[in-house]
Amino acid sequence: MLKTALQFMWYDKAKMIGILFGITLSVFLIGQQIGICLALIFSASSLASNNTGYIWVVSDKSREVNDLPALDMRISRALMSVNGVKRVNPLIVTAGSAKFNNGKKAPLSIVGVNPATFAGGPWNFKGDRNKLLQEGAIITDGWDAVLNENVKTGDKFELNGQQVILVDSTEGARGLGVSFAFTTMQLARKLGKVSTDEASAFLVEWDPKYSEAQVTENINKVIPGVKARDGQKFSNETLTYISTSSGIVASFGFLVVFAIITGFAIVGLTLFSAVKDRIRDYGTLKAIGGTNGVVRRIILTQSLIYAVVGFSLALFMVTGFINGTKKTLNAQLPPALIAFMVLVTIFISVISSLFAMRRITKLEPAEVFRM
Repeated sequence: MLKTALQFMWYDKAKMIGILFGITLSVFLIGQQIGICLALIFSASSLASNNTGYIWVVSDKSREVNDLPALDMRISRALMSVNGVKRVNPLIVTAGSAKFNNGKKAPLSIVGVNPATFAGGPWNFKGDRNKLLQEGAIITDGWDAVLNENVKTGDKFELNGQQVILVDSTEGARGLGVSFAFTTMQLARKLGKVSTDEASAFLVEWDPKYSEAQVTENINKVIPGVKARDGQKFSNETLTYISTSSGIVASFGFLVVFAIITGFAIVGLTLFSAVKDRIRDYGTLKAIGGTNGVVRRIILTQSLIYAVVGFSLALFMVTGFINGTKKTLNAQLPPALIAFMVLVTIFISVISSLFAMRRITKLEPAEVFRM
């Protein structure tokens, strides 16, 4: 069966290449677009998703991690009186604009953390966080706009009109469309002109004698005007909000649907044409006793071969794309996406083969002698 299927495929190399091209292109576009979409969504929620080990206390008006209305610092003292709270770490998040010696500018999101614990960042960092204790020190990402302007570790530049020094860099700790500049909350207040009476959020550590859920519930009961969320839940809420309200998923979803339709169009029509061109051979096969089941298995075997080869080529291309754009896009290729690509490949190949099967199964053996 396999040998026969290969012989039928090899008979018309142009159509074989056309079918493989259709499958490879369709599956590559699906993997590429979903990978980019995931990168954008996860980067938009990275501040929350990389700090799931804390209870997040934010304003009750906050909808996600990029929406953090100011909180009164007196809440920090109130939190310390809640049963189960071990330590409260204020977090400052404010906008920044970097200006370099060449006159160019770049936006940065300034993240000020408690220098005693460094709760909130930096993450994806292999260096010494204590470097942030130097005067004017910041840590930003090694692949972001700062280093793209040839700013090296130890160099100084302007941030919100004040001179800062780049003491080290992270590897992929970035937000959506803007990089993080990690520093102490004292310097963040100064750079962003944030009052000492305000904070963007509080990252709470809890006593091991209490469960995270108990402490979260205690905070929500005792302190008005705030909402406490365990880190993972707050991260999930952020991902859900960004996915449903930003239009990112809808935009990329349309492209994925278009890629699937394109795959059906190319593969289905080309496979049908290939079978039609060899209708005499299939008719002869039926004339000498081959059943419709045998013919279906030959065509199905061809479609599965196309699926395996096409998926392999597409996966190779997607992997190359992700590795080649890691410094700029950081696209994702999780196991679930690979599994989805496999299912789509099989779906396109098998469903497309039904057009050809339908044509052949209707063919009467005697018709071959009248062609």
